[in-house]
Amino acid sequence: MVLVHLVLAFMAIVFCTLSFGNQAVAVTDRCPRHQVKTELVAKQAKTRFMTGSIRSIGDYTNTHGSIAFVQDPLSVKTFYKFSTKEIGNGNYCVMLDKVKAQYRSSPRIVMPTDIKKNSCKYKIIRKHEQRHLDVHYNYHKQSTGQYQAFLGRIARNVPKSTPVRNAEEAAQMQQHIINYFDRQFYTRVQTSIGEMHKLQSRIDSSQEYVFTGRKIDRCESLEARGKKQNKKSFYDK
Repeated sequence: MVLVHLVLAFMAIVFCTLSFGNQAVAVTDRCPRHQVKTELVAKQAKTRFMTGSIRSIGDYTNTHGSIAFVQDPLSVKTFYKFSTKEIGNGNYCVMLDKVKAQYRSSPRIVMPTDIKKNSCKYKIIRKHEQRHLDVHYNYHKQSTGQYQAFLGRIARNVPKSTPVRNAEEAAQMQQHIINYFDRQFYTRVQTSIGEMHKLQSRIDSSQEYVFTGRKIDRCESLEARGKKQNKKSFYDK
């Protein structure tokens, strides 16, 4: 009877030991959460001034009513830093350590060579295009914090990695994480830039073109008659 009790006790000890061991393996086979640092570097380049004939401008914009325009490119690039964490049994976890985004503004304004520089008409057109530039620069400045917030929110929710066993699997896991982060981040960026384009389109409303056209007609009429403009010209009002 004593022997039976000892055997049962031994079996219980073995069972508990095996159960504990299996549980430990299951825990170590899971990857921990990513602890991701984020950084956004924003740069704003000076406006580049370019020229072209009215015809070439119309051909480029595919709008033959255009005599000047502003290109407002915004480039966003992401860079990733990874490490690996050994979790036992030949398994490793791919860990995303840092995401850095470069956010650059580099606008260009294209003015017509067919219109005399510093003429009344030229200044009116230039003032209209400046409004587009102002929207661009204001958007870049205001959206920098917004993009930084995007990075932070996405970083907190990056799915845990699946354990890998070799370099090929690690590379695939890295690309999987990059694809996830880029998809989340750039979707938000494109939506945000769409809001800027709405602001730009309001400047090019039909009412704006009618109003600008009237000022140009008046300007040309006055210049044709040789009248001098006051120090504070009407196109500045």
